[in-house]
This record gives sequence, C-alpha cells and structure tokens, in this order.
Amino acid sequence: MNPTPWYKNFWPWFLMFFPLVTIIACVFLVIFAVGNGPDMVVDDYYKKGKAINLELSKFDKAKALYLHGDIDVSDDRVSFTFTKGDHSKVNALKASFYHRTVKKYDFEVTLLANASGEFTAILDEPHYGAFTVFLEPMDQSWKLKEKLQLPTTQKVAISPEYK
Repeated sequence: MNPTPWYKNFWPWFLMFFPLVTIIACVFLVIFAVGNGPDMVVDDYYKKGKAINLELSKFDKAKALYLHGDIDVSDDRVSFTFTKGDHSKVNALKASFYHRTVKKYDFEVTLLANASGEFTAILDEPHYGAFTVFLEPMDQSWKLKEKLQLPTTQKVAISPEYK
C-alpha cells in the first residue's frame, strides 16, 4: 500500500492556510500604514511652539483693532465683509482654508475689495467638509479665525476671539 503524498491531503493545507493569510495581511497592513502616514505630525515642536505664540499675538492685534466680520462661502465664491473695527488700511485679504483632517483639501484664496467694501474671490471648484479658515491682510499684521462647514448657506460671523 502506497501512502498518498502529503500535498494531496487536506489537513496540511488547512493548517498552512491561516498562517499564510495572516502573513500576507500583515505585509499589506505594514505597506498601507507606511504609505499613509498622518499629516499632522510635526518634526520640530519647539519651532512650532514659537510660531503658535507669534500667531496668538496676531489675534491680540485683531482684538485691539476690534475687527469683526461675516464670511460667506458658496460653491463658487467667497465673500467677507467687515462689520466692526478699523479696517481702513486693508486692500486685500488672504483666506486660508485648512481641512480639519486631510491636508490635501487645504486651499488659499486672495480676497480683493470691491466698491461696496466687500472682499470677494472666485473659487475654481466647490469644497466640502469641515474647515478652519484664517483671514489676514497681505502684510500679515493681524489674523482672524473661525471654524465652518462648507459649503455654507448663510453668513458666518468671525470675531477676534481665539477659539
């Protein structure tokens, strides 16, 4: 009687299946984890901390000027209007939109003043999601910040209070 070779039996294949699937899954997960690292990791925390302190002084400057306004973001347009404060020297604003979790969705626009005192810009494409918007003049002397959900159907008030 000739015994059947091992590779023609069920049990060796059954016992090798689970470890092989586990190894393949681990290799896939390691490749996936290395290729999709977090965007929010900072290499030099000391420099980042100094930059945060500088940013807070810009918010204090906006508070000293008593700057308030309303921002309206639709699918194709961004507009900002000052409601309070001394904004007489502002000709253009830089609006930086930072997505809360995915860096590739961040974008910036330059808002130019029109004859009615409103600052506007045209968007290339609609943006969706939760964003934090920073408004600052071109000389970067002060800064305003607000969190909003895009697109909005109504104006969102922005104040110099750092939140």
